[in-house]
Amino acid sequence: MPRVIPLMMLLAAGSFAMSIEQPTAAQSGPAPAAQELPPLPTMQSIEAPAGWKPDGHVVPHMPETLLRLPRTRITHAKYPAIDFHLHASGLTDAAAYERLIKLMNTAGLGAIVNLNGGTGANLDAVLKAGAPYKDRVANFITLSLDGINEPGWSGRFAAEMERAFKAGALGMKVHKTLGLDAKNPDGTYIQADDPRLDAVWDMAAKYDRPVMIHLSDSIGRFYPISQKNERFEAGLWHAPSDTRGNYYKNGSPSPEVIEKARENMHKKHPKTHFVNAHMAMLYYDIEKLTRFLDTYPNADVEISATVQDLGRAPRLWREFILKYQDRVLMGSDGSQNREVDDFWTPHWRFLETFDEYFEHPAQVRTEGGSPGHGRWNISGIGLPDDVLRKVYYENALRYLPELRASIQKQLTVRPQ
Repeated sequence: MPRVIPLMMLLAAGSFAMSIEQPTAAQSGPAPAAQELPPLPTMQSIEAPAGWKPDGHVVPHMPETLLRLPRTRITHAKYPAIDFHLHASGLTDAAAYERLIKLMNTAGLGAIVNLNGGTGANLDAVLKAGAPYKDRVANFITLSLDGINEPGWSGRFAAEMERAFKAGALGMKVHKTLGLDAKNPDGTYIQADDPRLDAVWDMAAKYDRPVMIHLSDSIGRFYPISQKNERFEAGLWHAPSDTRGNYYKNGSPSPEVIEKARENMHKKHPKTHFVNAHMAMLYYDIEKLTRFLDTYPNADVEISATVQDLGRAPRLWREFILKYQDRVLMGSDGSQNREVDDFWTPHWRFLETFDEYFEHPAQVRTEGGSPGHGRWNISGIGLPDDVLRKVYYENALRYLPELRASIQKQLTVRPQ
């Protein structure tokens, strides 16, 4: 029986390398050459031919595999997972919370972070209706940049944050509007290190509340629209007139500009804890992500909407998560409208098993049924139980100690 070949990551300041434990001389021939990380494709290599336009055709469904592959039987998460990235809209009455709790119980979610708390009266209604469910649902205030160009905005929004935290909000969500959409009066884009946001980040530190922050976007959105772009066939653009979400040559900041501002933000506010959504949008460049985490101890990441990419290189990302097991949180970017079997179960399969070539938890599906943002299958990373517990709930409980008693109670009655 062939033995498992572990992939090990050797990290040094400012560099990244990999080595694979090699068989002995009696088992193999000459040792392979050293590995390196190649650069990303150039923008020019993805450019479409002159005059080419998307034809708006419906992308067909992924073909069914004819391979009989082993599948681990999974009905729920092995441990009560805390989904740190969920958009639960309309939580303003008991019935809405009850429907959410029923879904959570079916999926095996111990608790969720609701990033759609909003501000003002909407947040007040969400918190009031959610008081009986606060052992399962952590509601966050949502950063609103409305009025940021008006005098006194920083103080006003920081005061709203303080009011929200005192009323029961357990953190704050920041949308990618910051960096990619919100603008100054002169038309330049507002970035995360803008001085007007200093009071916001400081208020989160004052109350020791996490900032769940989504900056930048999928790297494919910064490349030209063409059939060479791996997200094109997945349905990122559906028709000739549909270029929404594509930032190539449309005046938007580059990923590098947004990333530099994020680094400045982390550096300026070392006492503020930032949970960077979607693996900090660096799922495509493990060297960048490694350097980011090594440089800023106040930065953590969560895996939502990246499983389709992490699962393409399972050995590499397994070793990454093993190394940074105290810095990685579970998240899904889901909602109450998701189905357990085709959305949450693939998360558990990816994290808990070594199953191969299965459908990932598609964030969107094309009209033809193909998984959007990733028209391919993935394999699992089979995390050991001690690491799985950290990713599922222990790391999140550092930020949300209010949920600890509930998670401990669920652990005592958890079916295995």
